[in-house]
Amino acid sequence: MPDWSKFVPYDFEYDFEKDKLAVHGIQFSEAVECFFSKFQVRRNKSFTDRFQLIGTTVGGRRLKIIFQLKTNDVVRIITGWPL
Repeated sequence: MPDWSKFVPYDFEYDFEKDKLAVHGIQFSEAVECFFSKFQVRRNKSFTDRFQLIGTTVGGRRLKIIFQLKTNDVVRIITGWPL
C-alpha cells in the first residue's frame, strides 16, 4: 500500500461507456482534482482491491471517490458521490 501522503497518480482510467459519476452529478475532471488536493484514503469495505478517497475539487466541492489502484500508480476511477 502506498504512502498516501506522498502519492501522486501517474495516470487515470475511467470507463466512460459505463459512466457512474454523472449519475451522482460529478464530472470526471472533478474526480481527478480530488487526487491533487489534501485527501484521506481508506480501504473499501466491500472490495479489497478498492479504496475510498475523500477530497476536494478546485471549486471546493467535497467528494467521496471510489477507485482501484493499478500497477505503476494508475488510478481507475469507479464512481463517486458529493459529501
